[in-house]
Amino acid sequence: MARYLLVETKSPLEGGDYAFEIGRQLRELNHEVTIYLLQDAVFAARQGFTAGERLLEEADRHGLRLLADGVSMRQRGIVDIRVAKQMRLSDMDELLDLVMEQSDKAIWH
Repeated sequence: MARYLLVETKSPLEGGDYAFEIGRQLRELNHEVTIYLLQDAVFAARQGFTAGERLLEEADRHGLRLLADGVSMRQRGIVDIRVAKQMRLSDMDELLDLVMEQSDKAIWH
């Protein structure tokens, strides 16, 4: 079983479902998967955003670990009660640790 880090940078409306689809497939093969939302991908973490909620529910069903970059969230006004309950805020330090030490394979989209 490998540990995958999937970094998604695109909005759910602009192809940002890629990491979620790949993550689902990897989980079906019993791999550990973390999806890190960065830049416009954090729109998926906005509570009430239909396209994002669908992705988050599917990720939750398949046991995907979800992280979102705090700076990207704040820059887009996604704070406090606007953050979906499935998300955990993260930062560049944690992303670096994931890339360098806690993942066997990383895919950046």
